[in-house]
Amino acid sequence: MAIIKAISSRASLGNAVNYVTKDEKTEIKLVSGKNCSPETAIDEMKTTKAIYNKTDKRQYYHFVQSFSPEEKITPDEAHQIAKELADKRFKGYEVVIATHKDKEHTHTHFIVNSVNADTGYKLHWSKNDLQKMKDMSDEICRTYGKSICEKGEEITSYNLNKYKALERAVKTDYKSYVLDCYNAVLEVKEKAISKDDFIKKMQEKGYQTKWTEKRKYITFTDKDGNKIRNNKLEKDFKEKFSKGDLERGFEINFERADTERQAREEMERARKLNQSVKQNNTGTIIDNLNATIRSAEQSIRADESERINRIAKEQSFKREQDRIREQKIISRNKKGFEFER
Repeated sequence: MAIIKAISSRASLGNAVNYVTKDEKTEIKLVSGKNCSPETAIDEMKTTKAIYNKTDKRQYYHFVQSFSPEEKITPDEAHQIAKELADKRFKGYEVVIATHKDKEHTHTHFIVNSVNADTGYKLHWSKNDLQKMKDMSDEICRTYGKSICEKGEEITSYNLNKYKALERAVKTDYKSYVLDCYNAVLEVKEKAISKDDFIKKMQEKGYQTKWTEKRKYITFTDKDGNKIRNNKLEKDFKEKFSKGDLERGFEINFERADTERQAREEMERARKLNQSVKQNNTGTIIDNLNATIRSAEQSIRADESERINRIAKEQSFKREQDRIREQKIISRNKKGFEFER
């Protein structure tokens, strides 16, 4: 069974490529390049970024495809599966593919350039994209006769026997206390607003929760006496179930619940106000209409008064201009009369 995981790393592109290609701690190492040569992959990827002027922000993506220790697979098979997955999922991108075999299990690293060498588009990744990659991985593994993780993201334990039990729980009525506990914790942590609320809600689902300051881990006990700790659920299902993660989730849930409560209160006040407006709707409309009419009449009177004053000023100015012109005419006539004499 192959598991796909996205690795979050702040290492530089060069350090990431060197790590997966030159790690000396592995017993067996196979390295290939897609659209690039492993020996010059760093320079090739940087050149692609420079050509498209996209040298900033995210430089690469790092993924790991891991196989269970119980899975019968050779490093050559794992490497071939990885190359087919890279060809199918990262068309046009430069990818360094490095398969490692150590004492625990066989796994392959993918270092993917964030800029497409053919189109110049940047690679954007989401949970849906990761799920598509997992689906492609399962499809390729199936052609090689390897076990498949039918539950997608939920079932990610490396223990093959435990995986078979979880797989039966998904496909049949077989009950796995591990899966039941996981589902209960997953549901309750999305609703609980405090540690006490979490313990209460788990109890409602039939689980006793032992959460003390003296103990590092939380222990859940079901009705049949089966016990499982939160760190085991984290390991098997890759979910954040630590005390700190749960408590941070409680704070978020509390803030969300408080926001929803305030929103409901505001909606109720708005509803009551709307009812009050409807009851006094006729009187309010008439009052608003009368106020509008009065305002319009005042505006009309103000405009009329301004117009009259403007006309009076214009007429006064015209009369003054006429008087001045008459005086100038009379003055010129007098000067002409004196000149003739």
